[in-house]
Amino acid sequence: MVFTKQVISSVLITFSSFISFSQDNFDKEKDINALMNECLVDKGKKPVHNFLLYAENAETEFQINTGVGEVKRKSRYVNETYQFNIASITKTLVATIILQMEEEGKLKIEDKAEKYLGTLEFIDFKNLHILNKTSYSDDIDIKMLLNHTSGIADVFIDKAIRFNLSVLLNPKKQYTAKKFFEKYYKYGLNKKPHNAPGKGYYYSDINYMLLGFIIEELSGETLAQVIRKRILEPLQMQNTYFEFYEPIKGNGKRIDAFLNRINITKKVNTSYEWAGGGLVSTTEDMANFVKALFKLRLFKHKQALNKMIDCSDTEKFNKNYGLGIFKYEIKGITFYGHGGFYGSFLAYAPKEGLLISANVNQANPPFNSMEVISKLVSILHKNQI
Repeated sequence: MVFTKQVISSVLITFSSFISFSQDNFDKEKDINALMNECLVDKGKKPVHNFLLYAENAETEFQINTGVGEVKRKSRYVNETYQFNIASITKTLVATIILQMEEEGKLKIEDKAEKYLGTLEFIDFKNLHILNKTSYSDDIDIKMLLNHTSGIADVFIDKAIRFNLSVLLNPKKQYTAKKFFEKYYKYGLNKKPHNAPGKGYYYSDINYMLLGFIIEELSGETLAQVIRKRILEPLQMQNTYFEFYEPIKGNGKRIDAFLNRINITKKVNTSYEWAGGGLVSTTEDMANFVKALFKLRLFKHKQALNKMIDCSDTEKFNKNYGLGIFKYEIKGITFYGHGGFYGSFLAYAPKEGLLISANVNQANPPFNSMEVISKLVSILHKNQI
């Protein structure tokens, strides 16, 4: 074979590009690891003992799946395989199932919630939403539950002190969804809604508890069974499970979630999270979920996804929440995803192919989490901005 000058030149250019590409990805990985280690806080009132991250840039074929820090009570260094409570990211999976059911003709998101919940005595639907002594319960539709425009109050926010005290005084108490829902009435929250249905935005886990009950009513199965059949098994999310409602799945390696200095994982039975935040997973499993969602592996038609990411109903209230999913604008790039109370974050920019799935194991970290995410986006998108 005769090597011409043109062939040699082409080979050199290709080799040079490969070297440049490899160096760029090496620099990104180095910068990301440095940022993650900077976030670790060993002592103080708001410790951050570990940082788990899966991130990728599909355009440059860059990918990182890693973990730094340690599980302090076990003196064990973490890695990318460690599981964590994804908390409110669970809502995105619940919303996905509701939209799947709509595709199958089992419901319409414009249906009144009373149609599916009215016969459940413990919900006492007629008294669910009383504003100024007038019941607006019958005006609530499924879509309002999905995008938090129902006005329904929240146990975790509106009665935070009272509920947290009850949890800390009874840390091992096992809840059922029904038992937890009873607190909504015990605290008188049915008479303290934040707005008439559709007239405002107020984030409430109670909305997603009600959606969980709808799913169980329509399926005849537990919410844990439905999530596993419809999402976890099809996507082979082998390290994800519904904590307290099904057996532990995966490798059993688990980080501890902290609320300030309180080790929630060690000290508290969080079975009250349920449809609003009860899943345990890994950064890679959650990354695979959000990619599958946007690649229509969970829906039959794109219309369902378009409904999910449509934030028009909440934008008029200066919010960016679709149906179980937030829209984030980071560094001029549109991401979709969700955050979780115990330091979890999931965001995907389908146009740019950027993805961040992370957990910092602290509900109240001593730094601005979105600033850290913004820095991660800058590193991932370096030389493309």
